[in-house]
This record gives sequence, structure tokens and C-alpha cells, in this order.
Amino acid sequence: MTFNIFFATADERKSFLNFDCNINLESIKDKKTIVVENKCIKIIRLKTVYKHIPGFWAEVSLQNNTLGKELYKSITNNYGENSINENVFFPQNNMSIKELNLSWIKKYNILKNRLSEDMWKVFFQEIKHHFEYNSVEVAYNGVLLILKYNPFFLKKYKRYYILEDLAYYFEEVGNLGKALKCLKIQSVLCPESMEPYLNMSSFYIINGMETDAIEVCEKALLKSPKNQYLMSNLIIAASNMGNFEYATDYLRKVLSDEPNNPYYWKLLGDIFYELENIDEAIKCFKNSHEKGKSENLEDLQADVCLSIATCYYDKKNYKEAVKYFRKVLNYTPFDSVALLNLSQIYYFQLKDIKASLKYTKILTDKMPENGYGQFQLGLIYSQMNSFEKAKWHLYRARQIMPNFLPVQDAINSLKKIK
Repeated sequence: MTFNIFFATADERKSFLNFDCNINLESIKDKKTIVVENKCIKIIRLKTVYKHIPGFWAEVSLQNNTLGKELYKSITNNYGENSINENVFFPQNNMSIKELNLSWIKKYNILKNRLSEDMWKVFFQEIKHHFEYNSVEVAYNGVLLILKYNPFFLKKYKRYYILEDLAYYFEEVGNLGKALKCLKIQSVLCPESMEPYLNMSSFYIINGMETDAIEVCEKALLKSPKNQYLMSNLIIAASNMGNFEYATDYLRKVLSDEPNNPYYWKLLGDIFYELENIDEAIKCFKNSHEKGKSENLEDLQADVCLSIATCYYDKKNYKEAVKYFRKVLNYTPFDSVALLNLSQIYYFQLKDIKASLKYTKILTDKMPENGYGQFQLGLIYSQMNSFEKAKWHLYRARQIMPNFLPVQDAINSLKKIK
């Protein structure tokens, strides 16, 4: 007869091996398989999991005799059937919170093992399993139970990041209340970290709660005044509310202290662009571009050049727009926005079909599923009288973007030509 028995801690399992199985612990040390071969037991295997359930498990193979049966009866009397095989508690989604918590407390003997690091580690492994296998509500309630009895456990080794994972899940399914609760708990567990505040403010912005976002950012910026990501969320929230005066005044004050910060110049440029003050936006973006050259900030530089190019495009200064779109490619050679804009400017405004074809080919060779690139190739080949190629790319564009009407218009025009 073979059975698996669960223990919440290593000490509980050692006690079982010593007193119930009469094994000298010094003789086994770090062994995972213990060959006993006495009148009751054949072999014992030590395991960390049984059928997805983590724990300090012992797989015990008994002798098929009266002594083996008597030992099994004694073990079940001492430890209970709920410690054996599939009888070990492993929760389902449809349990009440009260029932769930009471079952966990009993399983792990939390009131007795409250100071045991082993027990909390096993419990945390179970919680992560539930989260990974989409029993998210179970995982969430497990985290709350740990917080009730041992909040310091979650502070160690950044275990509190599970709260961030839970927050992202709840935000994705539309449960903003639980998402924010997870982040607020995280901010209490690690008050020195700005990540919870950043995530909270982002969630508020995404869900149109800019006033709350500003409040969170202002609170966090008191702790970390130079955190540019919090600053960015503060400015975005204020701008979304149309409070551009607050945003510009705040940034000008910050820039008076940090005039060489390229991020803040970029944010100020974004505000002027929103206000349709294109000339001031360009000045700010160029300041950002210049200040960022010495800091090896390629992503920022690409973004700033894209912004400058867009400003020049709006001003119908296509040569300068081309210049900065091409600069974007110096930092990110396959940027789809820059490539498509270059293709369209050369095709529609500068009437340079070869240059348009060059950039469109780069785009579609790298990203064949880009429907706009396929559509652009169709237009170019049609202009070049390569009607078969034009047809192929236009039909490909329609397959990718069936509801984009200009594609069908181009196909209809091509049919008339042919």
C-alpha cells in the first residue's frame, strides 16, 4: 500500500519520520529516498509537490501485512484523512471567503505555525499556483490571509509583486476597485517604492479619473520629487482635464531647477502641441533632443524626433519632416510610423515614387502584416503601371483590413484601368 501525506513545515515531516516511522534523522540527512525495509515500511520518498499541491510531502510505501495496515490506521488517526492524498484541501473558485480562510487555517495550522517561514513559503507557492492557473480570486484571498497573519512575509524578496500582478489582472477584467486595493496594499508594504503610486496613477488615467491620478502623483512626488515617470503621469492627467496652465507652470518650475532634463522638455513640448502652438512645441522638442544627446537615451531621442517630424508635417514643411523622420530611423531602424510617413510624404507631397517605394518595402519586408504598408505598395505599383503587383498588395491589404474603405476604392479604380 502506498499513500502520500502532507505536512506544512519541514519540522512536521521530520517529526513524522522520527516518531511515526521510527527513522533516525541523522542517518538520512539530505536524502530524498529512504529505503527502510522493516516490518511495516518498504520505502519513503520525500517530495515538494503532489498533484500540483505544494508541501512537505512524504510518499510512504507500506508492507502488505497486518503491521503495515495497523501503521496506516495509526497515521490516519493521528493526522487525519485530510492529510492523505487528494483529501488534502486545495480550494476551488466557488467557495465562500469564510469557508476558504477557515480551510486554509486548518490545513496549514496557521495559528500554531505562524512563525514558521516554511509554512508561509508553501502557502505562497500555492497562491502563485492558483494565480497561474486562473484561480485568481482564490489567489487574491490567499494574499489577504497572509497580510492578516504575517504581512512582513510579503515584504521579503519582493514577494509583494504578486499584488501588482493581481492588480493588472483585475484592471484587465474591469474590476478597478480590487486593482487599486492591491496597489494600495503594495504601497503600504513598500512605502519607499514609487511603483505602486505610478501604477495607481496610470490606472486612474486610463479609467478617466484624472483628479485621483493627480492626487496620487502629488503625494508620491513629495517622497520622490525627481521621479520623471510620476511627473509624466501628473502632466498627462492635468492635460487630459484641460488644465494646461497648471501643467505648463509645473513644468517650467521643474525646468528652472533642472534645465538640462530632456524628459521635462519633451513633456512641455507635448503640452504646446496639444495647445496647437507648434512653434513653441518645436523649440521644446529640439531642446529635449539636444539635452538628451549626451545621455544615450535612444528611445527618448526617437520619440522626440518623431514629435519634431510631426510638427513640421503639420506646418507642411515636408523637407524638414522627412529629415526628422529619417532621424527616427537612426535610433529605431524599423519604426513603422516613421517608415509609413516617409513613404506617404514622398508619394503624395514630394512626388518621389522611388523613395516612397524604398521606405514602404522596408516596412512590409519587416512587417508583412502591416495593412497600411500593403495598401501603400498597391498605390505605388499602380502608379508605376505594375498592375499585377498592385492587385496583389491591394488584395493583401483588404485581407488584413477588411473595413478600410480606401482599399476597396483603390481596387475598384484598378479594375477600371484594366
